[in-house]
Amino acid sequence: MSEHDTFEELEQSALSRRDLMVRGGLLAAGATLLGGPTAAAFGAATQTGNIKIAVVTHGDTGSFWSVFKKGVDQAAKDIKSRGVSVTQVYANNDVPKQVAGINAAVASKAGIIATSVPDASALKGALAKASQKGIVVITVNSGLGAFASLPTYMVHVGQTEDIAGQGAGKQFKAAGAKKVLIVIHEASNSGLVQRAGGARKILGGSGVQVLTIPNAKSDIPGTKAKVSAAFKANKSLDGFLGLDPDVTIPCLDVIPKGTKAGTFDVGGSIKEIQRGRMLFAIDQQQYLQGYLPVVFGVLYATNLNTIGNGAPVLTGPGIINKANAARVAALARKGTR
Repeated sequence: MSEHDTFEELEQSALSRRDLMVRGGLLAAGATLLGGPTAAAFGAATQTGNIKIAVVTHGDTGSFWSVFKKGVDQAAKDIKSRGVSVTQVYANNDVPKQVAGINAAVASKAGIIATSVPDASALKGALAKASQKGIVVITVNSGLGAFASLPTYMVHVGQTEDIAGQGAGKQFKAAGAKKVLIVIHEASNSGLVQRAGGARKILGGSGVQVLTIPNAKSDIPGTKAKVSAAFKANKSLDGFLGLDPDVTIPCLDVIPKGTKAGTFDVGGSIKEIQRGRMLFAIDQQQYLQGYLPVVFGVLYATNLNTIGNGAPVLTGPGIINKANAARVAALARKGTR
């Protein structure tokens, strides 16, 4: 099953975001941590031994993934007394390092692997080995539908990138943008391509220009130069969409004055929204993407609870704009948004 097929099924079933969240078990997870009926299962089940959870992502240490990590850390802290250990690997877009992290998790006899899947073809072999060992696989952030064929695949925790991209497109359309430059900052990340594709669905093919800059985050001066050159070469561009605040925010200095700008994820984007330099940010609530897979994994290991019923647990997209930026900013200062 392709990620595109999964998106189409979601759209056809007309499930609301709340429907998916409830089906996905967000309410159950909250009840567990607050001492609900399943809380007692933690102590009883973990008396038989430790539960090993391995979190392996393609992420880095930037503003987005630091919030994700805080979610993982908090979940590990909340359930540590239940006999749960959590390891984390952040591969910084280094595919061999992520594969090695998955293989190490298999070798350590982890019971659950929570992993992002930016490139399904590159990770499929390692995750197939994990599945063959009976390890439960939860995909996070990127990878929706990528491993639906794995016998031990449980659920995806994240957002549907296509729909999130459409959300960005609607923001630009409402603001009157005619042609938007979209920067893809990781060439092999299918989720970023889907974001751009979603925006194109709303703005039309002629309303979008895509600029792919591999490893854009590691060469910000070079990225700014490429973005500046794109605007100089095409005077019809009046919108700018970055898919990561660590790319978007530096580029605000080089795009023409009056350009309508937006980004994905929070980072430092709230300040720019409040200053009027940016219209919006698409928030996928990555704290939840770090926190929930750990809890879901423990619920499965201790109580055989499965999550999602074939549907993803959606953590986004949400829209941050001038109307709600101040409230979100207070939470961002705590590192949880």
